[in-house]
Amino acid sequence: MRFLGIDLAWKDGNPSGLALLGGQKFPLHLRETVHTLDRHPEVHGWIARQVRNHRAAVGVDAPLLGLGTGARRECDDAISRAFGRFHASTHSPSRFPGLEHFAARLVRDHGMRCFAPDWRPAPALPAIREVYPNALQVMLFGLDTKPRSTIVKYKRRRFSTKADWVHRGLGPFVRKLMNVVAGRYVVPAGREWQALVSATPSPSMTGSELKSIEDQWDALLCALAVALEFFQKDSMRPYPDSYNWRQGYILAPVPGGSGNQ
Repeated sequence: MRFLGIDLAWKDGNPSGLALLGGQKFPLHLRETVHTLDRHPEVHGWIARQVRNHRAAVGVDAPLLGLGTGARRECDDAISRAFGRFHASTHSPSRFPGLEHFAARLVRDHGMRCFAPDWRPAPALPAIREVYPNALQVMLFGLDTKPRSTIVKYKRRRFSTKADWVHRGLGPFVRKLMNVVAGRYVVPAGREWQALVSATPSPSMTGSELKSIEDQWDALLCALAVALEFFQKDSMRPYPDSYNWRQGYILAPVPGGSGNQ
């Protein structure tokens, strides 16, 4: 079984993070170096190559279904109600046309049935899920057992300087996530893992280098989200509870689900 994680750039032409995990149970192996690609067609090609001969699940951090109306989706509101107290509410879907084109090609390449919550993957027909890494922090870090806890805020826009971003945001996020996933969810060995953890955020790095580190760890979270759906079924569910899945849903943790508590 393969688990693909994609931290999709909402605007085609910006880098998207890609992670590939594989195995039959936790901990899983990184099957290739976590990396980024600059164009949406390249991301589609990468997905096609990885799922062609394998059962696979694909987790994408981007709106996939229910686009085109311009309205905020029920799944976004459901996530915000469940995780807003941890500062993990969602943004409304962007109006970048590239998002709709990306989702439409996923449907064309793999079929709408692959998006169904009950779809069981087969070679070339992966399970495709919209995921939300910020919500996954709540489970992985056991935040629902810690009063007034919030997620680690690590996006560049929240910090006035690059040094603040590194020391108060991205650096703590990477260290905390590394400590949680190593050994329990991902085998901490091999050149692929070493390449990921050796890229330590530093103020001496360029903004694009730091953003690449952020994208890669986000991609790993996306891959973990779909792996958890298959290996810890009680820990993840689609949001909202009652819905027409064709209008959009987000795979996220069950409140109080089993995590690193």
